[in-house]
Amino acid sequence: MEASLAYFVLAHRGPDHLRLLVETIADPRDLVILHVDLKSMLGLRPERSGTWTMARRLARERPNVILMRPRCTNWGGWSLSQVLLDAIDLALARAGNWTHLVNLSGQCFPIKPLDAIRAQLGESRDTAYVQLRHFSSLPPDDWHLRWQPMIELPHKALALRGPRRRPDRFELEYKGSQWCILPRAFCEWQRRAPIARDVRQYLRGAFLSDELLMQTLVRNSPWRGETAAHYGREIIWPGPRVMTMADWDLLQQSPAFYARKFDTAVDDRIAPALARAIASPASLPSIERARTDPSPHVEQAA
Repeated sequence: MEASLAYFVLAHRGPDHLRLLVETIADPRDLVILHVDLKSMLGLRPERSGTWTMARRLARERPNVILMRPRCTNWGGWSLSQVLLDAIDLALARAGNWTHLVNLSGQCFPIKPLDAIRAQLGESRDTAYVQLRHFSSLPPDDWHLRWQPMIELPHKALALRGPRRRPDRFELEYKGSQWCILPRAFCEWQRRAPIARDVRQYLRGAFLSDELLMQTLVRNSPWRGETAAHYGREIIWPGPRVMTMADWDLLQQSPAFYARKFDTAVDDRIAPALARAIASPASLPSIERARTDPSPHVEQAA
């Protein structure tokens, strides 16, 4: 069985790289959901300028690319978790028979041929690609060992004095990357399972919930023993550090499907080189500079 994919791309900067990313992954068989952080539309930082315009352009050009309503998402806040859950709901509501949901940042990029990714995900069937790091393996200064409660303002999440009482209705012993690949059956399960509702309710007030949400859901689900050995991402820490051509060999040898992060202001060669390496000549995308879009109307929105 070959996998069919629903991508969720969480973007806030870098319109040139966002265009190359979407052009590379937007196979007509798949669904691409784009979200652009509302703060990027304010033009307060030059690297964020043009991101929303580019996202609208990509959605107009491709019928399988849709835009979510922009909202503010904040590091450490529940907003990052909620927008992922909303994207899953949107993907399930759309027509199509996608088998796996892949969340990406706007600074990610595939490092394996897309057909190879489809084949491997198809072979793994209902396996969840989620990074699991037990709390006992974390350094003493890790944020999550403080059990800090959180309050989120429109523009910022604030960690409050802790510790918060640990949950007693479900297991919460693992953290990991927010970037994951989820089988459709798991996405459907987490919408209706009572334990999933308990997890969401607790994590809504926890700091850095995006590094706990999918880990906790998986560990309290029928997928507890159905997780991949590698979660499918190549990220260099401390950082995440921006990838350059100096990282080419690392990316070629990695077992991961996708890597982050990339920034054309740091190295504008690495992502186009990866595109040439993983795409067929007929489908090779070309990176273009964002053009001003005079239309104020978002034709495809959710």
